[in-house]
Amino acid sequence: MEHLTNLNLLTERTGITDKNKLLRLIAYAKSIHSENMKYNLTGHKTLDETIENLIIGSLEPVKNLDVPRGTLFGDMGTGAGIPGIPLGIKYDESRGILFDSNQKKIRFVNKTASDLGINTVQGIDIRVEDAGRDNKYRGKFDFIFTRAMSDIYTIAELGSPLLKTGGIIYLYINKSQEDLNNHIKEHITELGLSADAAPVLKGITKDNITEGMILTKTKETDDKYPRRMPVIKRMAMK
Repeated sequence: MEHLTNLNLLTERTGITDKNKLLRLIAYAKSIHSENMKYNLTGHKTLDETIENLIIGSLEPVKNLDVPRGTLFGDMGTGAGIPGIPLGIKYDESRGILFDSNQKKIRFVNKTASDLGINTVQGIDIRVEDAGRDNKYRGKFDFIFTRAMSDIYTIAELGSPLLKTGGIIYLYINKSQEDLNNHIKEHITELGLSADAAPVLKGITKDNITEGMILTKTKETDDKYPRRMPVIKRMAMK
């Protein structure tokens, strides 16, 4: 674990130079590890795994991203706060809404954020498809992030209604546009998204995101989306 908690190495891997932010990331990883001793909050059993896979894994791919002050990001299926809390620590001039329907995990997210003095993120106990139909959240976000929440078809349908036009969904996956079949491509287009259009928000380019997939919102999403999850899942299997 020593090699992972070395602040210089964390700086190299995450792009964070502020010592207080680095220490806060480590404290957050320790909170996850401690909670895992009580119940299965994540699948990572050691502090070493938590730091490497959850903390660094959330920040390294986007470490060169320029996030303007006042940016609003959403985290779909946040679980224990991944990637939302690490992103909120690094980009502390932004605001984050962390969505999950698991009340126990959202309680952990909000308590941990409060304990660590992170006042720019908030966990919300709500199904993402319900958030997408709620005017409080619909069309409000500059970024939507998600890690291992679901398949691309489902993520696109849940994320697009939440985005402003010009915003992006960022998926932590090792796939490219070439990997998408026609069914998914057509659905993405129908939702007002594009897998190859250049993002138009300041500081967001494909050059400063090292991996993963970007879906850019190029036009408004039809009001019929998102549909109910059973429908989305059924259509995703076609």
